[in-house]
Amino acid sequence: MLLTVENSVWHAFDYLAVETGRICAGKSKLKVLTANLGHILEVRGAEQGLDHFRGTPTLTFDQYRYYLQTEVFSALPDQISVDDQRTFEKKIDEVCWLICNPPYLERSNPVYPDCCVMQLWRIFCMLGEMVEDEEGRLEVVLAASEVETIAYQFVTEIGKGEDWDPEEFDSVVSVIPAFKFSIFLAVIESKYARDIDSETLIEAVKDLHDVFLLDVLKKGKLKKHMELLPTFREHWFVVQPRLLSMYSNWEEKEKRGEIPLDHQCRVEAVRSQSSSKSPVKSKPHRFYLYANQKTYEFQATNHRHRLEWMSAVKKAIDNSGEGVRYQISQSRQRRIQREEFLARRLSHLDIVEQTRAELQVEKAAREEAESHAALLTEEKEIESLKLKELEDIRKELEHLLEEEKQAKRDEEIVRTLQARMLTEEWEKRELLEKMQEEQKEMLNVERSKREEVESVQEERERKVKEAEKRIRDLEEERKKLDDELKKHKEKTRRVNIGQEVLEAKIKVKEQECEKESEALSRVNSLNPSASKFLTTRGDNSGYRPMRSASMRETSYSRSIRRRKRNDSVSIRSNCNLEEVNNNTGD
Repeated sequence: MLLTVENSVWHAFDYLAVETGRICAGKSKLKVLTANLGHILEVRGAEQGLDHFRGTPTLTFDQYRYYLQTEVFSALPDQISVDDQRTFEKKIDEVCWLICNPPYLERSNPVYPDCCVMQLWRIFCMLGEMVEDEEGRLEVVLAASEVETIAYQFVTEIGKGEDWDPEEFDSVVSVIPAFKFSIFLAVIESKYARDIDSETLIEAVKDLHDVFLLDVLKKGKLKKHMELLPTFREHWFVVQPRLLSMYSNWEEKEKRGEIPLDHQCRVEAVRSQSSSKSPVKSKPHRFYLYANQKTYEFQATNHRHRLEWMSAVKKAIDNSGEGVRYQISQSRQRRIQREEFLARRLSHLDIVEQTRAELQVEKAAREEAESHAALLTEEKEIESLKLKELEDIRKELEHLLEEEKQAKRDEEIVRTLQARMLTEEWEKRELLEKMQEEQKEMLNVERSKREEVESVQEERERKVKEAEKRIRDLEEERKKLDDELKKHKEKTRRVNIGQEVLEAKIKVKEQECEKESEALSRVNSLNPSASKFLTTRGDNSGYRPMRSASMRETSYSRSIRRRKRNDSVSIRSNCNLEEVNNNTGD
């Protein structure tokens, strides 16, 4: 029993021995620890024997461990059940943690809560080893392989098992060969617990605690066939050596049942029966557990989970012996393997040392023979050096000669290339000059065309200006003609008015002439002698003789006379119009 809690007791002893250089602790402080251990183990007065033990005020850890073994833990029975062992270990760890926790809880930038730190400390104490340091003091350390096991299990619990990188962990181990708890806690926090919420950390550390301290092989959801109904019901199962427990959920507070396991139990996979008509038997991924003269049927979610559950139950059955602690036995086996590996390595080192000594002897003999041979070969080396110098001089001269020849060849090549380049440059220059002349010709042609276009444009502009001038002249002439036309129209109007007046006068004269001619014709027809009188008095306009009935003309004669008068008026008007038109034309 003391072996399982030895590391926890050492941590408490080490904290109590800080004032004395961590070698010895005062009995007055150890009495408190011993009294608590005796109270847990129901050993009364366990601390009273410390005053008379060794007769010194302080004790080393070896002395205190011997006292605990002989005075306290020897009172326990030889056979203690596993559950009682775990109960005692938990209480003793709590007491020791209460004493030594200040340096671990008062660290800078903590990631884990206090409860998680205690659970990690218990795991560390269970898997740790007590060794001596360089100064001969005892200390509890954890091997690198155990740290890797814990770290990998923790990473798996938080769901990042696929991201595990062994090479990264090996780089840490190369710097830190052995882990104290403070170093172990710092590595786990800094490398694998960053950026993770506290609930996930608490749950992951609890699962880690259950795996290493409660020997939990597997936990999770699994369906179990009900006894009275032909259906499956889902439970939260926890597999441990000697026991398979069923809970309502992952919190594991409400326990639904348990199945004791022993070496007579066995696990068997159910073969799929596609031809079966039963809806229960047709469900896949099932397996049987034969225990306590009963058959239990379980169903997993898939084939891989079924294999994992069957493997965990088989492992629990194999480790179901009385007093067997699975994780402790596994850690002891790993410790034995490390010790065997270290022994093989030390034996290999012994062989290497022996071989190295033999090689040293052979090396000394060889050096003596070589020194003797060196005297004989020194002269030969001098001659060979001279020959080598001469050979080097000859090679150097040949090399210089070859370099000179090569320089001449390079010079010829350079000259050839320069001549070729000059030829190409001349050709390019001629081509450029030719292109320049063509461009000049094209420019001249373009210039002449441009001048022609400009001359044509100037001629057009000149014609346009002349046309505009003509238009202005015509516009002025049109205005003058309009003015003359207005004047002529005014003259014509006046002429027409004068013509009308003249016509009216002519009509009056004609009427007078007609009247006179009628009067004469009448007189002549009546009395020719009177016609003379009338002619003599023709000047007297006021004289109007009375016409007689014989002097009246007939209607026929009047129509002829009127027609003649109209013809003469029309002829006279036409003449007047032609005269007016001629005047306007002028």
